[in-house]
Amino acid sequence: MPENPCTATHWIPASAEDRGVVLKELDAILSSYHFRGSKRYPALLRYIVEAALDGRSCDLKERTLGIEVFDRDPNYDTNADPVVRFSASEVRKRIAQYYHENGAGSRLQIELPLGSYVPEFMPRTSENSAAQLLLEPARPSPAQSRSPEIRHRYRVAILSLSALLFAAAVFGTYSYRRVPAPGISVTDKFWGPLVKPSETVLMVVGTSHPTPVIPETEKTSFIDHMTGPYHHVSLACAIALAHAAGVLQLHGSAYEIKEDTETSLTDIRSRSLILVGGTNNAWTMRLVDPLRYRFIKGPMAQIQDTKNLGNTEWSIDFTKPYASVSSDYAIVARFHDATTEGPVMVIAGLGPYGTEAASEFVASPLYLGQILKTVPAGWENRNLEMVLKSNVIDGKVGPPVLVAVTVW
Repeated sequence: MPENPCTATHWIPASAEDRGVVLKELDAILSSYHFRGSKRYPALLRYIVEAALDGRSCDLKERTLGIEVFDRDPNYDTNADPVVRFSASEVRKRIAQYYHENGAGSRLQIELPLGSYVPEFMPRTSENSAAQLLLEPARPSPAQSRSPEIRHRYRVAILSLSALLFAAAVFGTYSYRRVPAPGISVTDKFWGPLVKPSETVLMVVGTSHPTPVIPETEKTSFIDHMTGPYHHVSLACAIALAHAAGVLQLHGSAYEIKEDTETSLTDIRSRSLILVGGTNNAWTMRLVDPLRYRFIKGPMAQIQDTKNLGNTEWSIDFTKPYASVSSDYAIVARFHDATTEGPVMVIAGLGPYGTEAASEFVASPLYLGQILKTVPAGWENRNLEMVLKSNVIDGKVGPPVLVAVTVW
């Protein structure tokens, strides 16, 4: 739950000069490519920064932001329509991405702490500038003051709660599209071959257990059931399932979810299939292997381009500390498969960050719009496979960026 902005202790600029420094930094952030391609995220960030500068931090609550920034009805259901939470999460990611790439020249850093809608302003250097001399020492937020291990657990707990809220609300984030755009959207074109209101889509998710699972019997104890494979789905895969479920629900398609080790060829024959997870999903590995871009397992996991074997850029060294991973890669594919005799969509990363980024890509018209610059006319009726890159900053997934695509 976001902290109470009325009791939070954040530095508020006291002079016109201080305010000018903050607004200049805000303009720099919003003019960057991380924000200028969107309308919602800049609107939210500008509103909360200006509200904080005006001393209106107490107004920065979810319902107020939904009404003021996203034109929601005053009585709207924040659980069914978590547009503010979703947008705030995206703003945090983009701010982190911006400072990762441009922070060296910034005098001030604007942050939106996890679990809060009240921005914080912090000096980045010790240069003897008038504005920085007026800055009081910034108190670390609760999340910043924790040890790395506790911070990691804290993020996992918050993300787990967010995933449950997303799933429970059947991803009400899509409800912000109150008035459908004219014509067929890029999302509709991309998902068109899979969504059929009269059929149930099967989503097969990879699990974290590497060894075969002993089938449960009527004598299986409850504790053995609770610690069994159905409780070993990673958070990234859970978020990806929620993203895909939201799109399917939006298009009126029913869906079923199964674990990869419990899925047979009979299960996936002649129906729409979505594969979530990369090297942890046996069906992903099998059906992607004949394609141009495929996964190579091992300590140095890699997405291999079979037409350019010398390219080893799309890889992660799994033997290194997880905190050192700065980028993850993913495959997103949509194709008709001869084995299943039906349409298949793949949402799969080398690591968990890639899987989460890939799921954001397939669910967002903004991200999917990247493919329109590279694919030929009529792509919506053809097979396509893409490679995505996502920078990882302080354990947070950055926006997915399209780096390669093939159509056939």
